Amino acid sequence: MIGTTGAAIGDGNQNTIDILNSGCTLLLTAASICANLTLGGYSDWFLPSTDELNEMYITIGEGSALGNVGGFAHVYYWSSTEKDVWLGGNQWEAQVQTFYNGGINDMDKQGLGGNRFRAVRAF
Repeated sequence: MIGTTGAAIGDGNQNTIDILNSGCTLLLTAASICANLTLGGYSDWFLPSTDELNEMYITIGEGSALGNVGGFAHVYYWSSTEKDVWLGGNQWEAQVQTFYNGGINDMDKQGLGGNRFRAVRAF
């Protein structure tokens, strides 16, 4: 467990930093891809917390009165928020936002095919 349990709006950036500083040696994690992204002249991207993802769902996703203006697929999106649940061995769970119905679920960080992530930045 890395300990990135912050779920509030504003926690995603610190969660991402904590994931990167955890000693994880995998180069292509959602957190590392977000943290190393340069897009539109900005390089301060991070993997959002659960509440940040939920805010995206209700303001620019399927839950928005405007419709899915964020172009989210109808799949799970990874958050930087861990769920403190032991699955056995050394596997842990992180929370995902379901962008087809707004649900928040816990998922094994080993991943299942089809999960996505969205890099965000504070503004």
